[in-house]
Amino acid sequence: MKPSILVIPIVILMACNYLQAENKQAQSIQNVYKHSKEELKNKCDTCHDMREGNKYFHMPVKIGTCTACHNVNTDTKDLLRIKESPEMCILCHSAKRATYYKDKYQHPAIKQKGCTGCHDPHSGERKFRLKHDKRKDLCLSCHTEKKEWISSVKNKHGAIFLEDGGCFFCHDPHGTNRPKMLKAPTSKDLCLSCHNKPLKRDEDGKMLLNMKEHLDNNSKWHGPIITGNCVGCHNPHGSNNHRMLKGPYPSKSIAKFKPESYFCFICHDSEKITQASTTTFTNFRRNDKNLHTIHVKKSSIVCGTCHEFHAVKKQIPLLKEKTTFAGTKFSLNYIKNIDGGSCNPICHNKREYKRGIEARK
Repeated sequence: MKPSILVIPIVILMACNYLQAENKQAQSIQNVYKHSKEELKNKCDTCHDMREGNKYFHMPVKIGTCTACHNVNTDTKDLLRIKESPEMCILCHSAKRATYYKDKYQHPAIKQKGCTGCHDPHSGERKFRLKHDKRKDLCLSCHTEKKEWISSVKNKHGAIFLEDGGCFFCHDPHGTNRPKMLKAPTSKDLCLSCHNKPLKRDEDGKMLLNMKEHLDNNSKWHGPIITGNCVGCHNPHGSNNHRMLKGPYPSKSIAKFKPESYFCFICHDSEKITQASTTTFTNFRRNDKNLHTIHVKKSSIVCGTCHEFHAVKKQIPLLKEKTTFAGTKFSLNYIKNIDGGSCNPICHNKREYKRGIEARK
């Protein structure tokens, strides 16, 4: 049986009705943002109050030039002159233009959420019209993995909790040409921008060393400092280890020796300590008798009692001039010679050691 000749007109009619409905829906979506003729007779603040109760204002809002950003005759979302906020904002904020277009490491949030992900474009209670009370809270609202880490660790980096800086002490929130959007070429440069004065330690109130002054006054540096890599040993966000170290290390001057308790052995060979007899693993020996083994393994004296971790004036391997042991401060009185050396601290009488033939006598 042949199909009715009426089928074709009915199909055409249905298609026209569908397209007309789609067009009306599209127009209604666009008209959500479009002002009526009556609305255009009013000033913006007749309907939109963007200033009441706030302290910090975007300059166009402050002087009443809303049309710097908005076009009341358009039907684009939020009536912006340009559809996306980064492009809109950098028309005026030219200092950020290079970051947005040229910097190698950009903050993904700018691409994903625009500038208004962090800033209120009109006014706010906080400087830069940030959307959270503290800068770290702004960052942690997206970086949830860091939020969990910082809240859970025992030893926290105090800088993160300072209201005038927080994460921004180390990271540029817009972008840089350095990995992780860091503000300086090396972690040492970053660390010394704050650790250039005595700082109070949060956990016990004790004063931390002025590290910049210490390094300036002591020319023999630990390897990670030579390469500018403070974060080779320390976690800048905090850790459960002593002094925010990335691995375990005894917090007291006496501790039973276990290789797994010393983060030092990630770089240093543990056999410097464990090999009681050696002529290769250490120069701190009497002939082949390893004096590290006697001090650390047998007497439970930790590495940091004799060794400085950052810098010393005279000699490698980073021996301290003075130390504190069991609550007592004293000088090591170490003297180095061509075949060994001697020390004369208060924990034992003067002792000498020689590595060569003379040591056998």
